[in-house]
Amino acid sequence: MLHLSSCALGGAQIKNNMKTLHNILLGALTFMAVACGSDSKGGDPVVEPRPTTPTALKTIHLGLSNAEIANPERGFYNLLETNSTDPVTLQALKNIRNDGKTLVQLVYYLPEYRTSDLPESFITKVEADLDRVREVGMKAILRFAYTSDQNGSDAPMSSILRHLDQIKPILHHKVGVIACVQAGFIGAWGEWYYSSNHLNNTTAYNQVISKWLEVLPEERCVQVRTPKYKQDFVGSSNALTLETAFKNTPIARIGHHNDAFMTDDTNMGTYQDVDKDKRYVAQDALYVPLGGETTKPSGAKMASGKEALAEIQTLHWSFLNDGYYKPLLDNWKTGGYLNQMKKLLGYRLYVSKAEFSEQNAPGSDLVLNLTMGNAGTASMYNARPAVIVLIQEGTNSEYEAVSGIDLRTIQPETTTTFKLTFKLPSTIAEGKYKVMMWLPDGNNELKNMPAYAVQLANNNVWNSATGYNNLGISINIAQSKDAKAGTSSITFVKKK
Repeated sequence: MLHLSSCALGGAQIKNNMKTLHNILLGALTFMAVACGSDSKGGDPVVEPRPTTPTALKTIHLGLSNAEIANPERGFYNLLETNSTDPVTLQALKNIRNDGKTLVQLVYYLPEYRTSDLPESFITKVEADLDRVREVGMKAILRFAYTSDQNGSDAPMSSILRHLDQIKPILHHKVGVIACVQAGFIGAWGEWYYSSNHLNNTTAYNQVISKWLEVLPEERCVQVRTPKYKQDFVGSSNALTLETAFKNTPIARIGHHNDAFMTDDTNMGTYQDVDKDKRYVAQDALYVPLGGETTKPSGAKMASGKEALAEIQTLHWSFLNDGYYKPLLDNWKTGGYLNQMKKLLGYRLYVSKAEFSEQNAPGSDLVLNLTMGNAGTASMYNARPAVIVLIQEGTNSEYEAVSGIDLRTIQPETTTTFKLTFKLPSTIAEGKYKVMMWLPDGNNELKNMPAYAVQLANNNVWNSATGYNNLGISINIAQSKDAKAGTSSITFVKKK
């Protein structure tokens, strides 16, 4: 039943003629919608909001760079083997850094402490080593072992667990310069194959993994030598997904290292069901680090550079030792494949398009839509903030806001558009501002060190003195009586 209010019908006479009735009703409904708008109780009119015109956005496109970029936690690395007493020298680290690398693997051999506690002098030495790693702007992949001889002796489980407890304070104190750790300890080179203490079994492997997850800060991963070791520990052959990744859970904190890369079909036993295991690693390594090295092929034909690069891209490698096995690596130079690996290994983030509100007012919302991609072979595996910085022209006053973008979700060969709004302070000075993207380290001690910031793979964006990426965006901020108050929960704050 249609209820018509008195104000709608007025005193119109309703005739029996159906056509007249139809016209009157149609007119009455129109009058109700446009002129009256009251409810059946005769309340105040409901005023419909006037449609708003969306803020006009300006669009720019950014060019992509083809340069090699020495970004943190990715690419080629060098391995340095050390012991309980000799320091990792600053010069050795500088040589690696000057070669365009940001990663070093430190392997500590501890044969004299197989059955005793680690001395305090060793703890002090490791801290000093990591301080030097930081001094040159690099990060370390850590591994501990007792022998580099396949016929040598490792330690009993009681010693391994005790030693992990002893290094726990170092891991927490120096977590910023640790890219990840490798499970190690058992067998020659800590690779879990040979063991004089009969620890090359699932029970022992699981004890070591469990202890690592206990002593290692939750924001870091431990790598294991084969996918089976991870699957056995978590009790599942299901690889990570976006829903299960980036949590403080075992499945999300166990990565992979392969120290027989491209040596034969199974990579010397790394893979059992080769196709199935590779599919598992390829999916898992979108969320956790995969790295390692080659070794001397076991009678098989040397893999070509084309094959190696394809494998790196398919399985999503983040880092590779370019110091071993040299004959195989030299073979990959043919056709420029080794150089391509150097450029593409790990993440390679860029911004392809930006849309933004060019005209803004103090206290209003700045709109910024960024289309970002990843031209690398892997995703980021450690979290870091994505910060938008406004720099006022003339005064160089800076305002910053953490965008909330999780850079780890930008997967290889994909693009993602992030639609962002930021509230401008009501007290921000009027003027022109340049817009920067700053991707600093997530660790507070490293945050303001430009060497640890990420450079976007775009042309002419990088400022090595600040660690900022200039997006080529200029906005105006000026008072306007038509400006709407900002509603974004993310607010720019003045940088001190």
